[in-house]
Order: sequence, then structure tokens, then C-alpha cells
Amino acid sequence: MFLVGTYELVIDAKNRLSVPFNIRRKLDEHSFYALPGGRPRTLALYPESYFEKLRPVPPAESLSDTTQAWRQFEYSQCALLETDNQGRILLPDRLLKRAGIEKEVTLIGVQDHLELWNRRDFEEFENSQWEHLAENRARALQELRAFAPQPSGLQA
Repeated sequence: MFLVGTYELVIDAKNRLSVPFNIRRKLDEHSFYALPGGRPRTLALYPESYFEKLRPVPPAESLSDTTQAWRQFEYSQCALLETDNQGRILLPDRLLKRAGIEKEVTLIGVQDHLELWNRRDFEEFENSQWEHLAENRARALQELRAFAPQPSGLQA
């Protein structure tokens, strides 16, 4: 799964968001987990089966109090969202309010998940990234090379 792209969308009066066709056709399923994103004022949307594979289920008694509290909080903030026949998901009002998400939004693909941003916030982020594109790209690619598989037969 490889999710990419930027989509300017509107959340309707019933808190429904149309998932773009380009996203829906890449996925075998039509359910997403929504949870607070890694950045303030964003929501992360993970395809259901992928999110469940990402989260190990260790016995609670083997976790520190801090990790157990984080796990309780994260799962309490998650919502399982089903797409309707028109490809829309119903976003819980509680999550939208907590994240400060308004009606005009930008949905972006971030490799293995989607992120929902206020349109204005994403525009500011995007502009800041364009300002330093060359140096940020160089730093990121250097860091990411450590994770790249080495072709067989080549030695470092």
C-alpha cells in the first residue's frame, strides 16, 4: 500500500468526508481507523486491517504504567469509520472538535496512511517545506537510506 496525493475537500454539514476515488481504488477494504495525528490539529486515517497489524497486543500486565496509559488514551480516541455507498466516511464530531478540524480540509497521502488537516494549516506547512526543499530533501534522503534494502550481490 502506498498512499500519496493532496486533495482539497469539504466536510459536509453531517460531518461526512468523501474519500477520493484514487484512494478508494488502491484499498481492498473500505474501513478506516481515525485517531489524533502525529501533528497537532490533524487526524490520521489508517486502513482498518493495516492499523490492526501495526498495533501489537501485548498483555497489559507486561506494560509500564506510562505505556498502558498511552494505550488506553490512544484506543479511546480511535474511531472505526465505514465508507458508505458514495465513498464517504462519517467523522465523529468529538474527534473533529478535539483536533480543531474545520469544514475546509486537505487530505494527504503519507505512504501508509492519510492525514486530515485544516486547509489553511496545510497551506502554511506546504509553503514552509517549499522554502527549504533542497536542504530538507537532502537530509531526509540521507536518513531514509539507512532503511532502504540493499540490492543483493552488492557490498558496501
